[in-house]
Amino acid sequence: MIKRLSKQQRQFFFFGMPFLATMVGATAMLSNLTQTKFDLKDKKVQAVSKEEELKLDANRKRLNLQEEYFKLAENEKDWDMVRVPRPKGIDEPIFTKST
Repeated sequence: MIKRLSKQQRQFFFFGMPFLATMVGATAMLSNLTQTKFDLKDKKVQAVSKEEELKLDANRKRLNLQEEYFKLAENEKDWDMVRVPRPKGIDEPIFTKST
């Protein structure tokens, strides 16, 4: 059957048809894949009703900026600013030398 086709028809049969089939198949596969992705994402997102929102607000700890500041400051009590020595052969920059 293939030998009876002209050269132009054979080129379409060997190159054009597989290309078109790949494009159509890839479009169908990608649309299913993206739809699945969005469906899974929608399952993770939940709508919160007013009652649930009020329950969440009641259990929440109030934020106090002063307490948070002191918690962070505790970690820095032992901190000292120490200058890192320069490697040998590298001089101080001119603008920081004291004369």
